[in-house]
Formats: sequence, structure tokens, C-alpha cells
Amino acid sequence: MAKITDELVVRGNHVKNRIVMAPMVTFSFHGDNGSYYGQQHVDHYTARAKGGAGLIIVQATRVLGAANAADMWSADNISVLRQIADNCHGYGATIMMQLACGDTDINLLSVDEIHTMQMDMKQAAITACEMGFNGVEYHFAHGFTLCKFLDASYNRRTDEYGGDVANRTRILTELLPEIRSNTHDRFIVGVRMGEYAPENRDGVEAARTFEKAGIDLLHISFGMKPPTHAVPEGFICSPMTYSGCKIKKEVNIPVIAVNEIRTGEQVHFLIENNYVDFAGIGRGMFADPEFADHVIKGDPVNKCFGCKDNQGKCWWFTDHTRCPARKAADK
Repeated sequence: MAKITDELVVRGNHVKNRIVMAPMVTFSFHGDNGSYYGQQHVDHYTARAKGGAGLIIVQATRVLGAANAADMWSADNISVLRQIADNCHGYGATIMMQLACGDTDINLLSVDEIHTMQMDMKQAAITACEMGFNGVEYHFAHGFTLCKFLDASYNRRTDEYGGDVANRTRILTELLPEIRSNTHDRFIVGVRMGEYAPENRDGVEAARTFEKAGIDLLHISFGMKPPTHAVPEGFICSPMTYSGCKIKKEVNIPVIAVNEIRTGEQVHFLIENNYVDFAGIGRGMFADPEFADHVIKGDPVNKCFGCKDNQGKCWWFTDHTRCPARKAADK
């Protein structure tokens, strides 16, 4: 039986425990001197590394501009991101960057436009490696650009980037040899994706294709829309979390499950029953920077209330200073 404190080696990286800080954009944070990333981000990720997270995946960073060291890949932003990686390593955390390609109708892209996107995708990984990150995770989930390539019902392309699963994953898989040749041997390349793409069989086929191509880690969230299927009796997590458990049975590389995992009981349940390799904690890490240490030690966590603002969004997506869970912890 696995334990949450068990180390797991991913492409030569010794991840010290099975608790992952999932990638979540902190929209109300601000960079310094006009940059996107700043001291707020440094403090945010450092606190979660200090709080015991084994693996931290930094929020979605658009690859646009990576090939030209522009936009989110400017010198100021790179300086901050390098500091984040250094600080997290100082507390023994493994750290990756999530890479995103925006939200584009992929059926309208020319092949040249896809190749330009791929140049940024490749260089973003190489730059992340140079900054000291242990790996990257490509964001093939949540209905964004890469997710649209992957989904068999959305992707209507008739060229080499549409059709069968080999073509629908090609936007990344054909880059892997160049990424590998320009990064060190221990550099992790992962994918975040959904089980339903649009059907279970499509997600399973895509997961196996990514594994065969050399992807090191799968992070199972949702594709074009969240799943609503039932979970087995006694399963104490959400349908989306169960998607990760189902994909785990189909591949031989590590799998992260995520979604509304807010208690130590859920983390122990997933890992000790070998449902998945890692438990990804989202808002629970917002509410409690020491979530991992608290769960490992058996202490109570500062639990996320699951509340929403008047637009139906978590306060951390609009104004993190108004998060009731954090306010309660500060009292």
C-alpha cells in the first residue's frame, strides 16, 4: 500500500511526497515594474513549498512570445520565475510550469500559424529548463486551444493536425525530440488533459498515445466540459477526480488526479488505495499554504469553504484578499 509520504521518481526527479499543488491562475496578483510576474507570485509559491508540497505546478503561462523573449517571457518575468524555482527547490519541492496556448479556434488556423505556435511551445520548455524548472506541463484541458486539437468532436481539420489520435496529438508529439535534445535528461514533460475527448475511449487512446510518444506524467482534469458521470459507491471524491483514477488503469506513467480534494481523508483515500500516484490540490492550497504538512502530520487543514463571489467564481480568481478561508486562518 502506497503512503502519501512515499517518494516517487519521475524521470529521475525524486518527488518527496504524493501531494501536488495544482496550477491555478491568481488573477488579482500584479507583477512588478510592468511585468506579469512579481513578488506576490514569489511569496505565493514559496509559501506552498515551505508548507510541504512535493510537486508544485506553476499557473498557466502563455507560450506566446517565448521564441522572441517577449510578453510573459521577457527578462523581468524570467527573473521572477527563476526566483520561484530557486525558492521552491530550497524547500525540497519539485517544480514545473504549466504552458498554455490561449483560446483559439484551431479549425481556422493555417499550418504556418500552427508551426509558429509550435516554435513558442518548444522554446517555452527550453527556457523553463534554463530557468531551473524540473519540467513543464502542456495544457490540453479546459476547452482551450490544445484541448480543441485533442477533442475528436471539435477538431475538424483535414490535414496532419486533425483526424486520428496521432494527428490530434501531433502539435506536441512532433516537438518532443527537439525538446529532449535541448533540455537535460531529467527534464519532465507532462500533459494535463481530460478523460472525455469527447468519449472515454478517446481520452484513453490519447493518454496511451502521449505515453508512447514519451510523455512522463499525465494530469487528468477535464476536456471541453466537466464530467458528470456517477462514481462508484464509497468513492469519496468527484467525478472529475475519478477520471484520473480511470486513466491510471490504462497507462504505465504516473497520473495526478485533481478537483475538489480539500481534506486529508481524500488524499489518503486516493493514494493508499492506489487510485492514482498523486493528489492535486487546487483551492485547498489557496486556503492553506501548509496543506501538505498538515495532512502529512495528521493536523487539521484550513479548509476551503467552496464559496463563490457574485459571478460564481472563487475569490482567488477575482480578489484573493477577500477569501474567507484565508481571513479565518489569519485570525
